[in-house]
Amino acid sequence: MTITSPAAVSATTRFPRVRTYAMTPPIHFTVDYAINPWMDPTVPVDTDRAISQWRHLREVYESLGHTVLGVDPQPGLPDMVYAANGGLSVAGATIAARFAFDERAAEGDHYADWFAANGLGPVHRTTGVQEGEGDFLVVGDRILAGAGFRTDPATHAEVATLTGIPVITLELVDPRFYHLDTALGVLDDDLIAYYPPAFSPASQAVLAALFPTAIIAADADAFALGLNFVSDGRRVVMTDAAPALAHALRTTGFEPVLVDMSELLKGGGGVKCCTLELRGSDREVNVVSASEPHVAHNYSPLPVTAASAEGAWITDVDGRRYLDCLGAYSAVNFGHRHPRIVAAALDQIGRVTLTSRAFRSAGLEPFCAALATLCGKDMVLPMNTGAEAVESAIKVARKWGYDVKGVADGAATVIVAGGNFHGRTISIVSFSDDPEARTGFGPFTPGFVQVPYGDADAVAAAIDQNTVAVLLEPIQGEAGIIVPPEDYLPRVRDLCTSQNVLMIADEIQSGLGRTGTTFACAHWNVEPDVYTLGKALGGGILPVSAVIADAGVLGVLHPGEHGSTFGGNPLAAAVGHTVVDMLADGTWQHRAAELGAHLHARLGELVGSGVVAVRGLGLWAGIDVEPSLGSGKDVCLRLAERGVLAKDTHGSTLRLAPPLVITREEIDWAVDQLAEAVRSSS
Repeated sequence: MTITSPAAVSATTRFPRVRTYAMTPPIHFTVDYAINPWMDPTVPVDTDRAISQWRHLREVYESLGHTVLGVDPQPGLPDMVYAANGGLSVAGATIAARFAFDERAAEGDHYADWFAANGLGPVHRTTGVQEGEGDFLVVGDRILAGAGFRTDPATHAEVATLTGIPVITLELVDPRFYHLDTALGVLDDDLIAYYPPAFSPASQAVLAALFPTAIIAADADAFALGLNFVSDGRRVVMTDAAPALAHALRTTGFEPVLVDMSELLKGGGGVKCCTLELRGSDREVNVVSASEPHVAHNYSPLPVTAASAEGAWITDVDGRRYLDCLGAYSAVNFGHRHPRIVAAALDQIGRVTLTSRAFRSAGLEPFCAALATLCGKDMVLPMNTGAEAVESAIKVARKWGYDVKGVADGAATVIVAGGNFHGRTISIVSFSDDPEARTGFGPFTPGFVQVPYGDADAVAAAIDQNTVAVLLEPIQGEAGIIVPPEDYLPRVRDLCTSQNVLMIADEIQSGLGRTGTTFACAHWNVEPDVYTLGKALGGGILPVSAVIADAGVLGVLHPGEHGSTFGGNPLAAAVGHTVVDMLADGTWQHRAAELGAHLHARLGELVGSGVVAVRGLGLWAGIDVEPSLGSGKDVCLRLAERGVLAKDTHGSTLRLAPPLVITREEIDWAVDQLAEAVRSSS
């Protein structure tokens, strides 16, 4: 077979639609029996690897803006991970599966119960055998239905009656393609991709007539279950083992998103097998007709549109108030529109806001002097965003390595930590291990060595004569508020000192009072050589960031070697100086420590009741929810319904970073809402 040429299916503009999916984690996945040609009980199965692949698939969906609801896996039912077989949800009708093999029979009742419990009723059961979306694929205003190995053809008429949608029967003839979704994938309401030899000649003729511009899969791609993909109309999540099919999709205007499903393939399933679409959900939104059609879709925001804010509260366009427990990722440490910061900004706006660095401005030196004093350093390099500060720190470290340490030109390396998040510029994602941040953005910037976070021995082993810096977050924020082992930062500090390497602490999220001290490093009595600051330094008014170090480090920069038109502008200097002055007496830090202890005590009460673990320091917490109760985004959506705003990180983890103006009573209320949100999902 050959792939349809790009000329046969012209590239066009594709429009995604946000979807809602059900997925079941492969906690009990194994291959103890064989009910399809892919299954071989003699081949070992790595359940942990299967779980990792499944979690990544779920995270990919969430990164694309989709909602994923978790189904509780059941012991003794290893194939429940293939959630697409659990039923069909379409046109207000939900039909639970009736499985062909005894080994999977009990799954039908579990999925039926789950559908009913999640408001997808009434739930129908067919008389005949059918295995949900495994054999029923919705394409626009029709349903394509497979038969031959699992689903009884007579059941097609039952499904047509229950849904009110025409059902077109297709006969499968190759046992390797035992379900329709293994041989045919739906790209949008009008286009499919399929593998003709999997179908009888009569069914091949039907497909050719219905879909004359369909993409035809090659043998190798079909045999890798490349057609077992999930499309939202533009982004196609598919196995990484079908390169020719991915290329064909790309040339026709789709965006393949590749994932590794090799372990789950041992049970005869791929991307689509693990994914049941819940149609008709009120969470489905057409991206094109959404409220921000002209905004690039690089975020998947909660369905809250802010109109005003004050202190720890946000009011939406409909007048509903929400307790802000995200604090703009620590950028709003001092609350929304803090009067002192607003007054400083307005005063400066009335005088001068921007001169560029071509001229001096009256407020820059006082701001830098105050910030340097707060950090215990000599000099400040003012920038705008946090990512700029990190990029600048890397640039300074390399220059220091060449000019001061004597590293050979072009040989400098920087050691970074696994699970890091320092921004999304091209150099920063070059040393990220987050596939969402990296996929599709290469080639990447060299010069970085990644070691596991929290492992000082790994740092020691990685340092060589070309190492100029170790860059790390004292507490990893985006990774889920990960607090390192007690000896980690002190040992890294000692290593950097003994090996003549700069220690760079990214305190953009953790610094300026968030964790109960001015800087998170202080919890371990560690002082880095270089701080990068941002977010809260702008007081929730505008972006202000900085690199802070002694003259022996920042002094390597000379005129013309680095710059920023807006860096250190008069407005930024006025706001930043006010923030530094507010932190000078320690009041905010003490407040964060005291209220943070209360927050963590209250959150700790939820462990064992839907919450698996709580981490963090001060008013910063990472919360792991039992995966079967939903993803972090699911919980955040339920919290928003209860008037609390929070943000997920990865998988079933969410984070809290409320403004430091939050009260003890507001913390209690927020935790109560979290408890209810978790309880309602169980």
